[in-house]
Amino acid sequence: MKKPALWIASAIIVAGLGAWLWRTVISPPPFIEVNPLSYTDYASWAVIPKETPPAVWQDGWAIDVFLVDSASELQGRTGKQLDKKEQKARLQGRMLEDGLSAIGPVYAPLYRADAKGDDLARAFLIYLRKHNHGRALVIASDTPLPDALLAEIQFEPDLTERFGGFYRVGKNPDSLALTENPDQPVETYCPDYLNESGDCVRDVTTVRDGGFAVLAPESDIGASAAAFQEWLQANASPMAEPLGDLEEVEIVDIRRPGDTDERRETKNNRD
Repeated sequence: MKKPALWIASAIIVAGLGAWLWRTVISPPPFIEVNPLSYTDYASWAVIPKETPPAVWQDGWAIDVFLVDSASELQGRTGKQLDKKEQKARLQGRMLEDGLSAIGPVYAPLYRADAKGDDLARAFLIYLRKHNHGRALVIASDTPLPDALLAEIQFEPDLTERFGGFYRVGKNPDSLALTENPDQPVETYCPDYLNESGDCVRDVTTVRDGGFAVLAPESDIGASAAAFQEWLQANASPMAEPLGDLEEVEIVDIRRPGDTDERRETKNNRD
């Protein structure tokens, strides 16, 4: 009597596994479309400072970290899956921020998996326009950087002088390619003095902690950041505070007491 029950239970399990295999491996549902992100909205960033750091013309040289984290890539087949992915991205970003903050404030954008290049380029441009305020910066990444983002380094006026190169982050960082184009190494985007010293790319090892990547205890990134800041103070000129928008001012005719239009007309008639 027990054998039929076991057969039925086994059949149910096999059918369930077959349905799961079909939905997840053989014919999974398509990824849902993710709305374009607006990087002027803080919600589009996995990590961003709560308060705007002081501009270079206020407190002198300081360094920002623009972090491109593979965990911040948004993709899901259901809304629930996408929400879970976004939550994990924010948690992972904060874990890396704990270590990278030894360099300076961290900015880590969320981005769509199917629009990585466009999203990261826009996020970087918004960061430069709205948040950077002339501060120096480095780019940290655990994933290849799209050409569209890297191109902004060369397009932005006066950025090369205050760009401190790349931090390659991962369990085995030396095996990570930082560009999607093997014919265009990241050294192309570094200033000459970093390439000459071999400091264009610095490797930062991570370890796992509670399911998240964190900087390994031996990662001494504070020393390299301090060396970069010393170089800036000795060799680079901070940006001056930009002028505000020009305003058209009406020129008012200044007159002495009693100098009226009637008096001027009378005088002109006499002359």
